Amino acid sequence: MNAVPAVERLNGGAPILTRMLTHPWENRVTFNPACALVEGEDQLVPILNGLPVDESVRAKLRSHTALVFLLYRAQGSPVASYDHTRSSIGLAVLSPEMKLLARLDRPVILPDTSYDNLGVEDARIMRVGDRHVMTYTAYATGPDRNVVRIALASTTNFVTWEKDGLIDAEFNRIDNKNGMLFEPVQGQPVRVLHRPMEGPDGMMIHWAEAPSLAGPWKDRGVLMRPIPDPEFKDVWTGGGAPPLALGDGRFLALYHIGKRRADGTREYDLGIAVIDPDAADPVVCRHEPLLRPATEAETRGDASLGVNNVVFICGAYFWGEHLYFPYAGADTCVLGGRIRRAELDLFCAA
Repeated sequence: MNAVPAVERLNGGAPILTRMLTHPWENRVTFNPACALVEGEDQLVPILNGLPVDESVRAKLRSHTALVFLLYRAQGSPVASYDHTRSSIGLAVLSPEMKLLARLDRPVILPDTSYDNLGVEDARIMRVGDRHVMTYTAYATGPDRNVVRIALASTTNFVTWEKDGLIDAEFNRIDNKNGMLFEPVQGQPVRVLHRPMEGPDGMMIHWAEAPSLAGPWKDRGVLMRPIPDPEFKDVWTGGGAPPLALGDGRFLALYHIGKRRADGTREYDLGIAVIDPDAADPVVCRHEPLLRPATEAETRGDASLGVNNVVFICGAYFWGEHLYFPYAGADTCVLGGRIRRAELDLFCAA
């Protein structure tokens, strides 16, 4: 068995980003954060010049040679003019070590199209060419019932987003979520993870590939099935952070595991795997749980929502000697974790 890497909880296990009571759109919960690491003056200056923040904040951000742009899901309270219980996406800026440096007062993406009018949820981000592409769960009203599909949006500055519509693929014509792109590798097809919520292989991690984001998409079926756990009646799994290239044709994937006990209580854990898309068995190695809810921020969520015992991930990046990842605690706040590269190298040496 491969050595299992240890997760270090940052900030003493306390949240790095929580709700803002003065902002109706995020005065209940802030969770499920995507992230993008941007390095170098040539990349950062155009973004920072257009960031709607005070000049003092902009000057502080300019003192960093690398920044992390955090796109988090937020829910608030309904007001007379708008229903903020529908999820929107907020933007915060962190240091690579995950110290909060700035956050915007207003969301950068709203549920304002026919295919996401009930919520823009659980974003994932990957750089593709000169843009950052977001996959997200589009929650919408349908002719007979509410539906969830995987949608795309893209940006050059993290503030202004162009919605590119639903992924045009057969696998996206049923309820589907947890969509995310693999880190692009030159000469390889565009690959995506997704998690159908229906059908005989529903609630499992599937994958698909295409020549470009426009398709046509070839669904490669199930990538990762749930592993039964005797403590729980039901177990399901879905993607977490977009798979990161390891430089040898393989990818590192952090994913989530949902579990339900016989009494109906649930728990969400994290797992870790190495994927080789060209191998006969693409899952080279796998371990779960990598992380289980343990701290107060992970085990006790917003009382009005009643979600407890959840760790959930939507992004990760390498920086220095570590893999960093923001994650949600109990669908309520954003926390931070990291894993030493040396320990990951041992795990990946399958």
